[in-house]
Amino acid sequence: MALFIKDETVDALAERYQAAIKAKTKTEAVRQALERALRDRGAKEDYVDRMVAWSKAFNARTQQSETEYDEKAFIDGLYEED
Repeated sequence: MALFIKDETVDALAERYQAAIKAKTKTEAVRQALERALRDRGAKEDYVDRMVAWSKAFNARTQQSETEYDEKAFIDGLYEED
């Protein structure tokens, strides 16, 4: 199937990209650009998923129950004179 780009701006971008990557055809350049865009998008989503999981694990490990921490005693300790 032949590639036909109607929009002149998109066609010019495809030609510039073709020259930049030294692709034999404009179709090959567009294919590579789309594959790269999809691969990069997937990598970003994987990164976000990993960071969300890390954040949840970190919060679970560092979270203290209210009975373990007495804020009033802490603040009173700040004002005690030695």
